[in-house]
This record gives sequence, structure tokens and C-alpha cells, in this order.
Amino acid sequence: MMTQYPEDCESILQELIFRLVMAGQYIEASEKLDLYLPSFPYQDNPILHIYAGLLRVYAAQPQEDHPNEAPVSFDTISLRDAQSHFERARALDVDNIVANAFLAKIPILMNSQQTIVDPDSDEGDPALIARSTSPPQKRARTELPA
Repeated sequence: MMTQYPEDCESILQELIFRLVMAGQYIEASEKLDLYLPSFPYQDNPILHIYAGLLRVYAAQPQEDHPNEAPVSFDTISLRDAQSHFERARALDVDNIVANAFLAKIPILMNSQQTIVDPDSDEGDPALIARSTSPPQKRARTELPA
């Protein structure tokens, strides 16, 4: 379809992504964007970058399959991908309120912890949660003997 109407290829892809999202086919929509976004003319379309950013934010959400397990947080890699898409959309369209709003929210999501704890367990201590979710400290560099 897009090859038959090259002047409307961006609009067709926007509509396709929108329909896939509305149908709940988020992975397929994300794969289509991954395929087309790096190429011309799609790379200069802020709406497609917004869609890609929103799909990355959706993918970054914690899975709630096991509500009684350890604390979970947003996937920072997906959030960084989303942030880069929103930054690209803002660079293409400075007044894009969706890009600006999500760029303001992503640092909050990166720093937040969503804690789901069983009320009967002793694992709900906030100090333990903070220590267990912080990154490990780096090792000190030592000189090797010559």
C-alpha cells in the first residue's frame, strides 16, 4: 500500500501504527516502527517518534504477573529509548506538548520504585528495599605487581 502511494507513505504508516495499538498489538507496532523509523522520510516525522516513545514507555512498565515478589521498577533501557524518541520528536516539533510532557515524566519514572509487598512478609522494610535495589558499588582499581 505504501509503495502504491509514495506521497502518503508517512500518513499510511501513522494510521497502521495507530490501528495496531488500538488492536492491542503493541509488539507488532513497535517492530514496524523499528523497521521504518531509521529510513527517509519516516525519520523526520515527529508523530512516529511519539508513537515509538509511547510504545517504549508501555514496554518499560513493570510486569505484574507475580504481585507477591520482590519490588519491581520500570525498565531503564526502554525508558532511555523512549526518551531519545521524545527528544527527536521535540527537535522536529518544538511545540509538541506530548513530547515535552513525557520528557518531564521519564526522569521521575527512572527514579521511582513500584513496591509490591506481601503484607504478611518481613520483606517490606523500606531500608532493605532501598539497599537491595541500589546498584552495586564499583571495585577499587589496584595496581598489579610488576
